[in-house]
Amino acid sequence: MNLKPPEETAVTPFRPQKTILVVDDTVKILNIIKFFLEEEGYICKTTSSPEQGIEMAKRGGIDVMILDVMMPGLNGYQVYEILKQDTKTAGLPVIMLTARAVIENTPRPFFYGVYGVLAKPFQRWKLVQMVKDVIELTNKGVSQQEVSEAPDSAEPGQGKKG
Repeated sequence: MNLKPPEETAVTPFRPQKTILVVDDTVKILNIIKFFLEEEGYICKTTSSPEQGIEMAKRGGIDVMILDVMMPGLNGYQVYEILKQDTKTAGLPVIMLTARAVIENTPRPFFYGVYGVLAKPFQRWKLVQMVKDVIELTNKGVSQQEVSEAPDSAEPGQGKKG
């Protein structure tokens, strides 16, 4: 006999899990982000190698990429440019992750086309909300260029407080 109330036994609609690729040269940051995103139900793939991140993105199956700016070898800007030049990865939504001082001292054009910029140290809720927002925007067909050109887009580091 089923003793659960009807709302607990109802069939929930199938929602495919979204896959997030995180590229950061700091393993501790990778582990923290992976933990936060997996707790939210995302599949999280990580790498500390920018070159491997490019290859993983080219294989497909990635819904959002979180990309650190300051890395040895290829930096995040260079990785982003490589991704934008390849038809397989040109539409991949990217969130840049970097130190607050870098954001405040980087001219806006360097971030043109990214869906978001997240400053380290970051708060869990900001990371999770930014990923959710990017997925929602891409599900609605909003491109990175449209996000960058939005009238309320503020200079990085000068956005809304909170």
